[in-house]
Formats: sequence, C-alpha cells, structure tokens
Amino acid sequence: MSVIPDPESDRRAGVSSRALLLACLPAVAIGVLIRLWLVHTSLVTANADEGVTGLQAYEVLHGRFRLIVAGNDYGSTTETYLIAPFLAFWGGVWPLRIVPTALSAVAGYALFRLARPMLGRVPAAALALVGWTTSGAVTILFLRPYMGYTSGYVALIAALALACHAMRTDRRLARTAGFAGFAAGFALWSHPIFGTVALLALIAPTLYRRGALRRWWLPLAAGGVLGVSPWLVYMAQHGWPESATPVVEASYSERVARFVVELLPRAFGLRNELGGAWVGPDAVAVGVAALLIVGSMVGMVLLVVRQGRQALPILVAGFLAFPVLALFPPLSNIADGRYALPFLPELLMGLGAWLLLVPERIRDSPWLVVTVPTAWALLLCVPVVHQQAGWEWTDPDTDAKQIVSELESRDIRYIAGDYWGAYLVDYLAAGRLQAAVHLPVRFDEENATVNAADPSEIAFVYQDGQVPYMRMPRDHYQMTDVGLFDLYVPTGA
Repeated sequence: MSVIPDPESDRRAGVSSRALLLACLPAVAIGVLIRLWLVHTSLVTANADEGVTGLQAYEVLHGRFRLIVAGNDYGSTTETYLIAPFLAFWGGVWPLRIVPTALSAVAGYALFRLARPMLGRVPAAALALVGWTTSGAVTILFLRPYMGYTSGYVALIAALALACHAMRTDRRLARTAGFAGFAAGFALWSHPIFGTVALLALIAPTLYRRGALRRWWLPLAAGGVLGVSPWLVYMAQHGWPESATPVVEASYSERVARFVVELLPRAFGLRNELGGAWVGPDAVAVGVAALLIVGSMVGMVLLVVRQGRQALPILVAGFLAFPVLALFPPLSNIADGRYALPFLPELLMGLGAWLLLVPERIRDSPWLVVTVPTAWALLLCVPVVHQQAGWEWTDPDTDAKQIVSELESRDIRYIAGDYWGAYLVDYLAAGRLQAAVHLPVRFDEENATVNAADPSEIAFVYQDGQVPYMRMPRDHYQMTDVGLFDLYVPTGA
C-alpha cells in the first residue's frame, strides 16, 4: 500500500502554487456567479429562520450573548457572532449572505487540506472546488445563515482531516488529538448530526492509538470538552436538552431509504430542492444518482486500498453515517437537503479516490482543476436552479421590505402573526419593531411585551393565505395583500 507520508511530497508534479491558484479561478468565478444568480431568484428568498439568526446577531450588538439557538435546546450560535459586526454598519439581507458564503469558502479549503495528503495537491484542489458548488441545493444552503450548519460542516471536515492525520503519523500526536477533540466537540455543539459523524471519524484513530493514554486519550477528551463547552454550560443552566419534534414521521428503515433515494440525489443536484422532481429525464437522473452514490461508497474502499490506514476514518464515518444518523427522527425531513451535509465530505472523498486511477500526467495537470469543477457546476448545479427558477433576476425580498415600509409609515412598533412572517419582518426592520409569534416562540421577552401591548397598536403578518388569529374582530383591521404575505393593520393606525 502506498502512503503519502508528507503533504508536501506531492509537489513532485512540478505545479507551482501560482499556477494552481490560476487554475482555480474559473471554478471559483463560476461559483460566485451562481451565487449572485441565486440571491436574485425566489429560491433564496429570506426566511424566518434566517431572520432569527439576524435578530440574535442584533442581540450580540446589544450585549446579549446566547450559547444556543433561541427557543432551542441545541444548535450553536457561531453564525450570529460572525454576522453581528456587519450589522453594526450594514443592515438588510446581504450580511446574511456574506457570512455563510465566506464559511463555504473555508469549508472548501478544509476539504483541500483533507484530500491533499491522499490525492495530491492538484486533485485535492479540484475536489475542493467541486465542494464549492456541489449542487443547487448545497449552494443554496451555503447562502443561508442557518445557525450551526455551515460552521458545523467546517468543523466536521476538520475532524476528519485530523483523524486521518493521526492515522498517518505520530508526530505531535498530542497536539493532533487535542485539535481533533476540539473539532469534534465544536461540531457537536454546532449540531448533533455533525458531531455524531465527527465522533464516528475518530473511532479508527482511537482504536489505533488505544494504548497512548497521555498522547491521545487525554488531549482528545480535553479538546472535546473544550469544543462542546458552550453546550455544556447551557445544559448546566437549563437541564438536559429535549429532542426536536420531527416535521415528518418516518420509521428507521424509511429514513435510511430516504437518505439514499431522496436526500443524496438532492445533494448531488439530481432532484430539485422543493418538490423533489428529478432533473432532466427521470431514467437518466436516477442512473447518474446511482452512479454517484455507489461510486462514492466504492471509492471510499478504493481510497483505503490505495492509501492505507490513513483513509480509514473516511471509510468508517462514510459507511456508519447512514445507520447512525437514521436514529435521529428529525432527519425524516429531507425537503431542502440540509441534512445531506454530514454525508458530503466522505462522499466527495470517495469520488475523488477514482482520480488515483487516472494517469499521473492527467492527475497532476492544472487543466484537471480548470475542467472538472467547472463542468460539474455547469452540469449538476445550473440545471436544477434553472428548472426551479428559470433565468430569473429580481429582488426576492421585495414583499417583506414593502411590509416594513408600510409599518414604518404608520408608526407601528408591534407586530404579531405566524413564525415565517413576523420574525422575518422583525429582522428587516433592524430592531425598530417587536414581534410575537404563535409557534415556535424564539424570544420569550419580546413575545410577552407584544402580548401586553394595546391591541390597537399591533399589526399582524401572515404568509399569504394563512388563517389569521388576531386580538380584535376582523373588521377592526385593514387587510393588504403584499405578495407572499398578508398584512393586517388596525383601523386608524
């Protein structure tokens, strides 16, 4: 078995860093252009989950530092602390887009560092750029600041890379163990699904280093406790967390099947994000999905065969992720593909392993970086976006902004309504409103303030067509249909 002992040893290809960076530019540019297109389509209309992230970022500016997503018992708040500095100078939707985009670039670099020791610099760069624009669904997720998701994804890749490094060498093993534990703990704080897969990745090096108490076990545990410490502090204050209620009911076996048949095809851009329709002719899309999924799983085995024990963490995490993550009932919901992220690094590494069979002169050519990620984005990202949105270029948040303007013109400070309407409008108003919602309530104090206010001072915001529940009789409100929303303003306000 050939093992690359040193990441720098793959410089044998003679490809300079400058040439490699230049080769990356086309795929990077295409990824940026796809993101610019997406944010001007209805596919990336701001929603209340993003609004909650923004509202918590405003809380940071006012000195309130949450450890967990408001109203939840799990989920890190990393994104809120990264967004807060932007909101100090710049409101609106764009701060919500910049931070997850930057984190997705960090994730691409982390994937490069994971792949480079096993595949070489050039194939690793190509693989990282495939991860930059894997599909329409994944790129949309990388534009949304869902708390704990993109940051958890980065932590998972870091844990995988450190686990592989611990299998590769025992140099500075204690430091590697400490960082690996921290990455796994941070991933667990970010979201349990990322932490679970990160822990699966650490099985192989922990068994391999089972006798190294001081150089592996102790620093690994210390790093893990440090990484997950914000969640531990929260639990010490609020008790053991409750599991989220599944949006969709499904049995264990149904969840495993949905991972393969629905979730991963979405992640690869072969089913659209919302309805789940196959992109292009069904037979072709199903065949390509099967080829990619089976190819990635077999590729993980190939990676171990060709690169030895250093690839075992990827194989273990990649295969065990299916049965283990299926234990989480909330993962029955596969509507937008976000739950595919814990599978993605291992699957991409499995696909990248096939490059080891390519002749060396092709594998080490910068043209591999120019062509493969570019073709991937054009074939598996652009079609699914076009199928759902067409060649659209508009401001998808016009309706919500119009509601904010209407409320401000009437000097209304209190709003209530459904979750998806009220919290989004609350965020876009940049702290000038207070909002109460029915369920789920994220901000108890704000809810109590609005509920205690004079009913004649409270406007209601609902998604279009929703049945309103208001404090006064219906004829006491003026109803305005504002595109995606219905606005109810007290008469005379």
